[in-house]
Amino acid sequence: MLFTSLIFIIFFLAVYIVYWCLPFQKGKEVIILISSLIFYGSWSVPFLFHFVAFIVINFLFIESLRKTQSRKVLVFAIFLNLLNLGIFKYFYFFTNFFGQISGIPSFVNIESSSFKIILPLAISFYTFQMLAYVIDVYRKNITERISLFEFTIFIMFFPQLIAGPIMRSVDFMPQLKNIKFHNEFITPGLSLIAFGTLKKILIADNIALIIDPVWNSPSEHSALNLILAAYGFSWQVYCDFSGYTDIARGVAYLLGFHIPENFIAPYFADSPRDLWKRWHITLSTWMRDYMYISLGGNRVSELRSYVNQIITFTLGGLWHGANWTYVLWGFFHGVMLSLERILEKFQIKLTPPGKAGTVLRIIFVYHVFIVGVFFFRSNNMENLLVTVKRILLWESGIEIGSIETLLYLSVLGWVTQAVQYFEFIPNALQKHKLILIPASYMILLVAVGLYSKAGKEFVYFQF
Repeated sequence: MLFTSLIFIIFFLAVYIVYWCLPFQKGKEVIILISSLIFYGSWSVPFLFHFVAFIVINFLFIESLRKTQSRKVLVFAIFLNLLNLGIFKYFYFFTNFFGQISGIPSFVNIESSSFKIILPLAISFYTFQMLAYVIDVYRKNITERISLFEFTIFIMFFPQLIAGPIMRSVDFMPQLKNIKFHNEFITPGLSLIAFGTLKKILIADNIALIIDPVWNSPSEHSALNLILAAYGFSWQVYCDFSGYTDIARGVAYLLGFHIPENFIAPYFADSPRDLWKRWHITLSTWMRDYMYISLGGNRVSELRSYVNQIITFTLGGLWHGANWTYVLWGFFHGVMLSLERILEKFQIKLTPPGKAGTVLRIIFVYHVFIVGVFFFRSNNMENLLVTVKRILLWESGIEIGSIETLLYLSVLGWVTQAVQYFEFIPNALQKHKLILIPASYMILLVAVGLYSKAGKEFVYFQF
């Protein structure tokens, strides 16, 4: 049930009407839970039962930790959650790797057998959200007891269930226990839904149609095409993922909830650290709080803290998918963050002061992201090596026939970030919301009808 599909619009309208017609708190909570079960079950009923079973198992771990604060219980809870994630997401990755280093053919060819493991939708996101709660209870960051009913709603809250943002209970639970209709939530809710739909359907999906053939067959395309495809993907993945987050936050607003922002104009970042304060914010803070700090964080020697940072981002890369390209992508960004800290330590500045220096840093950090794109978007290591080789040798090949369209869409993507980065723009638009919101929806409907070529799943559904 895609956010941008007609069936979701009908589903949400029905939920919204029933939800706000119920006069009592508990009824609204029940509607949220039932809606979340239907939303996830529309994808797979068997995996819905699997999902609910792990919610119950983690709740039992939480109850045990409240009573005993046992490190053994914590370790077993982490192990079981990661084992569940590992079996469904990394089974082929690890068995193939073992087969390659051991030379056992049965392991190398296991993925081509009739036995197939299907990746459950949202398993990476809900695993991290449950682990965060379990660890917070062990650390005594969460002391208030909640019921299984409330815990299930927190984990399964359907607006953010599939691809985040990864929520913290300290932000969500007070809102759940005091659901109210907020007039001030209507404008941001409707605006975010419209904005997210525009980014997803008009920009991301149309860029994908242009660049996907390049990434799927890099050996057939020119070096210039491969570089353009990297720039294109930077805007596709941003508009796709931030578009999903915008719609999720908009839907949550209309239900009376404020959930965290996940993107704040990331391509305006002026340092690698600033990039990760703006890009997939809830994941980067999760990695900091539950991986980097657990490894020792900054409490160890300086060299070890650099290693901890690189390990954290390398594992964060692996979280994105069972592919060595993701591992390299995470390692690359971990190294860049560590290099930034080293330069700061020795007070080495590579750009001049003032606005000119800020612009140069923004351009540099954006191109750091572009280098990472080649790791992130390549389908496998073989394609990555082919891509690098063709660019270094500047080889010719098939040319993209839609460079002009790609440019226009990328500029439109930049505008969506500029709206967020320059605060005076949304503040100016806010003054005319009564006219702009209905007008924007009418324009959006027309534009989607004219320019939407094909509905595609959100990129982060695969993670």
